[in-house]
Formats: sequence, structure tokens, C-alpha cells
Amino acid sequence: SRTREMLHRLLLVLCALCGCSALVPGVRAPTAPHASAACRSVSPVMGNNAPDGPFTPIVLAAKVVLGEKLLNKIRGKAISYHAQYITEFCEDYGVAREVRGALVKKAKVTGGRLGFLS
Repeated sequence: SRTREMLHRLLLVLCALCGCSALVPGVRAPTAPHASAACRSVSPVMGNNAPDGPFTPIVLAAKVVLGEKLLNKIRGKAISYHAQYITEFCEDYGVAREVRGALVKKAKVTGGRLGFLS
């Protein structure tokens, strides 16, 4: 489908941009600080309240190129696929339902910190 093709292209662009920064001398990928117990309880934030992260410029550029409506549709599909893969993984390895829910929430928080929810 067209949405899946657009998602695939967007992911290729993201991979290409991330790979390019790794090849530039003196440019290091940002490292995440170790999460303390207080940080783990932070709930995910979306929309205009989402924090800026390393992928925020790419997301904002995609918003201009694709339009906010299409970007939100693609982002929703990507989140849906990711949650589905987490569920399949948990089912394959017998992970408890509570842990699965925590993994999905952690993915959402991490995505927000990286700037995917900007």
C-alpha cells in the first residue's frame, strides 16, 4: 500500500541520515544517560509538549514534506507495527502480560526522548 511504501522510504531516509553522522569525523551519536528510578516513572509526552531529541529535525522536516496529517498516519502505523512486534516477541518467549505492557510504554517514552513524537 502507499502508506507502507511511504513508511519504508521514511525509514530509509532516517537510516541514511543516522549512518551519515557516524561517518563524519568528530561527530558522535548522543548517548542516553542512565535512567534513575525517578526517570523511569516519567509518562510519555506527545505533540507540541514532546521534548526535542536527535530525530526532531527529521520529524519536523517530514511534517513539512509529507504534511502533518500524512505524517501522523505513517507514525501511527509505525507505532502499531512496533507494538505488534513487541507482542509477537512476548508471545514467542512467554513474557508476562505486565512486562509486555511495560515494554510498550518504555518504547513510547524512548521514542518521545528521541524526538519521534515531536
